[in-house]
Amino acid sequence: MLTRIRASVPTWRRALRRRRRTLIVLSLALALALLVPSLLPPGTRGVPVVTAAEDLSAGTVLTERHLATVRVAAELVPSGSAGAPEQLVGREVALDVTARTPLLPGLLIGDGAAAIPEDSALMALPVPAVLVPRLVPGAHLDVLTSGPDPASVTAVPAVVVEPPDAGGTEDVLGQGTAGTAQVLVSVERPRAREVAHALREGWVSVSIVG
Repeated sequence: MLTRIRASVPTWRRALRRRRRTLIVLSLALALALLVPSLLPPGTRGVPVVTAAEDLSAGTVLTERHLATVRVAAELVPSGSAGAPEQLVGREVALDVTARTPLLPGLLIGDGAAAIPEDSALMALPVPAVLVPRLVPGAHLDVLTSGPDPASVTAVPAVVVEPPDAGGTEDVLGQGTAGTAQVLVSVERPRAREVAHALREGWVSVSIVG
């Protein structure tokens, strides 16, 4: 038995030498697959957040068709947001909501939704963190939208419905005056698409009126 094993050792060695490059490549690929996810920053991997997949009107009973999931850096996740569609299926929307808005508790029946005029839509806006102490419910804002031509600026009136938590770290994104926060505002329904388009293109800034 030992004689047979000794006789086969040179054959094994030759086979290993012929496949050495393949084995090295496979080992490196496996090590890379194991190491890369842990090396990526949390913001790159992201956290799932459920948003409206389309414009939703008040009274809509949510189904999977109404919901979309996006991945957001952990430090940017709005407080109270859902991480999976099944958490919201069957819930009723309390207010008009534009597409891609995170479905926060205040937008759903039974969670203390704020009342807004029937001809208005609720939207989530990024605002400079330095403005957070001034963002109280009922505060009036001008949502300044522009386009490819920076000189053409339009002011869309908005009213704060749900301000961010000035003392928290989940709603306020970033640190100091360089950060931003998410605030829920109501805007005139005919202007909602204009604001949503400007938000998507990054053409929005906010100022406080009065």
